[in-house]
Amino acid sequence: MKKSILLIAVLLITFSCATKKTRNKNPHAPAQDQYWNDLTDESRDAKARIIDVVEENNPALFNEILLDSKDPVLTMFWGKSTNFDSGAKKEIVDQQIIKELQALFNIKNDNKIVHAGIMHTYGYLFSTIDTPYGYKRKRWIAPTLNKGFGLAGNSLSPDTIEGGLLSNVTYFTGTIVLKDKTQIGLLKNVSNELFTYDYSKLEVDRLEESTKDYTIVTSLVKLPNKVENDDNTHLLIYSIEDKRIQKEFLITAFPINTEAYKKIVAPEMLGPNQKINLRYNAYLEGSEKNNIGTRKLVKKK
Repeated sequence: MKKSILLIAVLLITFSCATKKTRNKNPHAPAQDQYWNDLTDESRDAKARIIDVVEENNPALFNEILLDSKDPVLTMFWGKSTNFDSGAKKEIVDQQIIKELQALFNIKNDNKIVHAGIMHTYGYLFSTIDTPYGYKRKRWIAPTLNKGFGLAGNSLSPDTIEGGLLSNVTYFTGTIVLKDKTQIGLLKNVSNELFTYDYSKLEVDRLEESTKDYTIVTSLVKLPNKVENDDNTHLLIYSIEDKRIQKEFLITAFPINTEAYKKIVAPEMLGPNQKINLRYNAYLEGSEKNNIGTRKLVKKK
């Protein structure tokens, strides 16, 4: 009798394990697009908050996001972005997902005009639109930036050993491009390798596109190390100086190759009376298309 009861119990447990939908079953690594697409699909299909899906599947990333969201100064370094890819003609991040991510940081922007920092880091991890350059998350899950800058702790990645992706990206890019660096050191969830990094050794070209109301800054940072089987040679950091309120805002950052670099710094595109337009999904209230301004290149070595 006892053997029969034991056998029935084993069969019930086996059947339960076979039929129950379990998370953490994904065989893919976080360095692969399928991993992130599966997390996004699970959130949509189960109508579960993306942060809950992340907590169950990737506790380390969950803690990154949570710690970043508790830093009251983090979001102030970033401007705004549109949630629409003009090339793909598609929404970049699912409206519910970006809404939930912004809510964690107490951001009230709508789903069309969003916080650029949240969008271009954590948001991009869960973007499922494939562009000619790959998925938007490629900049963070590919080894280009961490190997290119010699960051052994993967600080510019969701797999960072210390800090959080948004905090790390903010500190790294802000230290390079912001004129006023007095508050960047207030960030709390930043990796030690970024705090101690020698930024003075970096070669940076700074394209400034100025109108009466604002200056668009495209900083092109040469990667100190050549990454094998990777054509990218520079990190592009896009930021805006709003003269009307005397404030600088980060917008986005991603690696580019030499061909793209040459187009940006082409001499024929420099000088006065140039058409100045926002790019890379940047949004600035009060800006207009085809503003006339001056475009100049400043080199720093």
